[in-house]
Amino acid sequence: MGAHKTQAQSRSPLFLTPEQAAAISGLGVNRIRQLMEEGRLEYLPVGNRRLTTVRALLDYYQRAKVPAAL
Repeated sequence: MGAHKTQAQSRSPLFLTPEQAAAISGLGVNRIRQLMEEGRLEYLPVGNRRLTTVRALLDYYQRAKVPAAL
C-alpha cells in the first residue's frame, strides 16, 4: 500500500543542491562548486546556498563536450 508515490513525491526537484547535482551528473561536489564559482555552471544564489538545475547541467555538458573525430 505505501509503495505508491504521490505525484508530488515522484517529480524531480526544480532546483538542485550541489550534492544532488553531483549525484545525477557523475561530477564531484567540489567540481560542481568550482564550476559555479568560475561561472561555468549557472546557479541561483539563495541566501548562502547555490542551487542549479538539470537544464544548467545539460547546458554545461553541451558547451564542454569534445566533438567526436570522424
